[in-house]
Amino acid sequence: MGRILSCEKLRVVKDQPYHYNESGLDVTLLGIPQYLCDSCGASYASISNVQKLNRVIGNFVCEKRKALLRPEEIKFLRKDLQLKAKELAQTLGVTPQTVSRWENGKAEIGEAHDRLLRSIYMMCASERKSEQNCFGVLDVFKGFPHDRKKIIQPKEILLNPQEWLGGMGGFCPA
Repeated sequence: MGRILSCEKLRVVKDQPYHYNESGLDVTLLGIPQYLCDSCGASYASISNVQKLNRVIGNFVCEKRKALLRPEEIKFLRKDLQLKAKELAQTLGVTPQTVSRWENGKAEIGEAHDRLLRSIYMMCASERKSEQNCFGVLDVFKGFPHDRKKIIQPKEILLNPQEWLGGMGGFCPA
């Protein structure tokens, strides 16, 4: 961008679609100011609030795409969640190699993991949108061991009044 601001023949274009390749997806933005230099060919788009834009893209992918997530969509959602592949693997209960195969197209994500990833993304996007510190869904999933075995646990749930009275203790109010 520094180079383009020093160009002498810089012009602003607002009526051309901008291909938002930075997302890793096939996204075209309309009405985005673009700065073009006719002499050197450099270009730059002025995109305000990239985080919100990415959230809109992620929500679109999760809500509108009816087929299984494509490799680039999985990678986009992971990156927007600010997770490393290893962290996403831990969250979804798969190996890091599985996430890698999904993202590079060597394996297709299954129906259950597709739905889980979309659900996690939508919950996290909702948390960020409302700016509330809602129930940490990622932390819950990350806390599960990868290979859970059937273990004997007490059936009784013991709760103190502080756990349901007053504040919601980390849960989003319904």
